[in-house]
Amino acid sequence: MQRLFNRKLMDGQRTSPMVFFLRYFLFWVLVFFVQRLAFVGYFFERLHEAGNTAVLQTFFYGIRLDLSMAGYFSALPFVVFVVQSFINRTFFNAALKVYTIVLLLLTVLISGGDLGIYESWGVKLNFRAVSMLLHPAEAMETSKSAPVFLLLLMMLAELLAALGLYRLIVAKIRIPVAESRYRYKWSYWIQLPLIAACVFLSIRGGWQQIPINESAAYFSHQPVANHAAVNTSWHLMSSILTNLQRGNTNKYTYLPATEATKMISRLYHKAEPDSSIQILNQQRPNIIFIQLESFTADVVQELGGDSLVTPNISRLINEGVLFTDIFSSGVRTDQGIIALLSGFPAQPQTSIVYQPEKLENLPFISQVLKKENYFNTFYYGGELGFGRFNSIAYRAGFDRIVGLRDFKDAALFNKWGADDQSLLEKYVAEMNEPAQPFFSYIITSSSHEPFTVPMPTVIAGDSPGAQFKNACYFTDQSLGRFLNAVKHKDWYKNTLFVLVADHGHSLPRNRRFNEPERYHIPLILFGDVLKDDFRGKKIAGIGSQTDVAATLLNQLQIKDTAFKWSNDLLNPHRKPFAFYTFDDGFGWLTQTDTLLFDNRAKQVMPVANRETHQQPDSSLTTGKAYMQMLYSAFLRF
Repeated sequence: MQRLFNRKLMDGQRTSPMVFFLRYFLFWVLVFFVQRLAFVGYFFERLHEAGNTAVLQTFFYGIRLDLSMAGYFSALPFVVFVVQSFINRTFFNAALKVYTIVLLLLTVLISGGDLGIYESWGVKLNFRAVSMLLHPAEAMETSKSAPVFLLLLMMLAELLAALGLYRLIVAKIRIPVAESRYRYKWSYWIQLPLIAACVFLSIRGGWQQIPINESAAYFSHQPVANHAAVNTSWHLMSSILTNLQRGNTNKYTYLPATEATKMISRLYHKAEPDSSIQILNQQRPNIIFIQLESFTADVVQELGGDSLVTPNISRLINEGVLFTDIFSSGVRTDQGIIALLSGFPAQPQTSIVYQPEKLENLPFISQVLKKENYFNTFYYGGELGFGRFNSIAYRAGFDRIVGLRDFKDAALFNKWGADDQSLLEKYVAEMNEPAQPFFSYIITSSSHEPFTVPMPTVIAGDSPGAQFKNACYFTDQSLGRFLNAVKHKDWYKNTLFVLVADHGHSLPRNRRFNEPERYHIPLILFGDVLKDDFRGKKIAGIGSQTDVAATLLNQLQIKDTAFKWSNDLLNPHRKPFAFYTFDDGFGWLTQTDTLLFDNRAKQVMPVANRETHQQPDSSLTTGKAYMQMLYSAFLRF
């Protein structure tokens, strides 16, 4: 194996395949370094607001996406190299030179375009910007204010620097692939799988459970610092692939736009905006928001679920306010967190969190509270890259963000990270004397598949349903211990607790993918800040996850019009309804109607365990209008 690395990395003569590809990786990483340096220099005044440390951190946090993009760029050369190893012709070096120069020209154009687009739009170069090339007149109008000459100079400087790096690191070396005697050496062939592994791992971002995504570069509350860290080519590639897959036209167009707009506006029209029932005894309480993983109503006895699974939640229901008819907006955690924090409904077949430029246009409860001097904390026991939690947390203005890397004891880990008891214990330990008022968002995970929890089995059985209920029991037990611990904190008496699920689950009753009961979830408000008259109260009326945002803000008497898709559950004049999405369809629920619509088949679907009745045309039309306007809003972001 010594011959694999018998030359120095920067030796300009003959080298081994492994060292050559390491040099090729290094070349692209340095090219991306130059391009990031150009971004930092061009927007230095904006970055200066984030601090000098943040400027340096952009290079540190950006390296993983740089390596990932370098892996993508190295994949084709590696395939060509392997092919050449089995034939007598030698074309690798010539092909690599042409390939690399084409990519360099392309990445320099992308980098320059990114500077111009970011200055005009405040977002990185994306599919929307590239698609403008199909409309030259619009593109010309947009670019009129851009300093074209300066951008061209910067692009030229980037290109010259990149060509210099290519000449220094790549051009002067050769791989002895053409020498047949060398190809028969075992050291030559053992390098091929090693190179393949390096390419694969760099593209994936490592061995971790979740492949790398853009949130790996997020580290700052200043968006411009995160944008500087994000690899522009990686971002553009992701944006193009996502949009080509999902399309950029509204495939849920059923009605004239004006008609659909009027119908949906009536759903959110509040006849008496100041008539909300006030259930709190103080205006600026601390808020601890606990998002429960997969907690369907089917495990909560008071909601018609199985008994004995959640005894602590039952106790909280007797002490707090239970909303009995709340439904999740989607079926994934990333959809749930957006519905709860932003009041924006889930979209079928996609999620807004996977398009950062859209995500950054959403409102967040935490941002509103930050303006009211709240200290915001975000706690999750798993990898923050899951569901783009890192991107969400920084965009949403959280001051303290806790994830998997903050848990040091490996014994705490399961597939998803720290178990719920460990997560909540960490929160208690760190929140001894927090600045008040504060807003905390805690995401549990132990009730997620594969339902492995550090607790002896309480609910017997090997079926998935029994395992799920056992995991829910563990989360409930962890909640009980958590609340017993925080009752001794000075801030407890000033704190409102919000307990709600991110989405439902098919288990334990094997619900079908689209039936309403699968989306039925608990929503409980409790704490000493509740007025005595509302303790133990159950409030009926169809509602959605998306309504939590407006409900909370109105309780704090904060008026914010940005949460356009959120109704106040405590306003008696609201129109009670819930909308949820599944694959390529939607559910529409009101006090009198339940409707499921399959967009592929263009027909109403039967509702499981219910008699099928002819659905009123008004309900079908309203549901279609909602889907149409929701997706239109998603595309506009």
